[in-house]
Amino acid sequence: MKIVPLPEGWRGRAMIVSDVADPESWFESVPSFPRPKRRMEWMLSRIAEMELRRRGGSGDCVSFSHSGKYGAAAVGGHPVGIDVEVLREISESAAHLFLNEDETEAMKRCTIANPLLHFWSAKEAEWKRLGGSSPTLKSVRLRLESERADGLRFQVVETFAIDDLVAALTLPTS
Repeated sequence: MKIVPLPEGWRGRAMIVSDVADPESWFESVPSFPRPKRRMEWMLSRIAEMELRRRGGSGDCVSFSHSGKYGAAAVGGHPVGIDVEVLREISESAAHLFLNEDETEAMKRCTIANPLLHFWSAKEAEWKRLGGSSPTLKSVRLRLESERADGLRFQVVETFAIDDLVAALTLPTS
């Protein structure tokens, strides 16, 4: 199993895994899914949670994500949200579908690679932290605070890029 190295502040709160040999061996039983891909995604994200808890992660609140060969989990004592996205192009012409005007302007000023994917991932993570209560990603508001070479920090969430992956994790609320 490959464990993706995460920023220091994410350790103990999040885990991203890939390349798990024999994922079925981690479970007594696995729910049935209509598609094998969905079954694998479910297993990878739950394996990420199990490994995170084995390494000391705790809390009753859990968030899961998956993309391509990656599965992710985040845990905490308060609602938490995580998102992982395999690098892909998102046309800037699609930004209006999930970013408001202020967010679009902030995204356009970013110099980081794949800024739109960072915004998308951040919105997904915050949407999950909110329990999916916002009807659309566009209604989830983000305020960009800073940019690093490998990620963005918003008021409530931060992103991180490594290899072929962008991930977002909500910031602790206490």
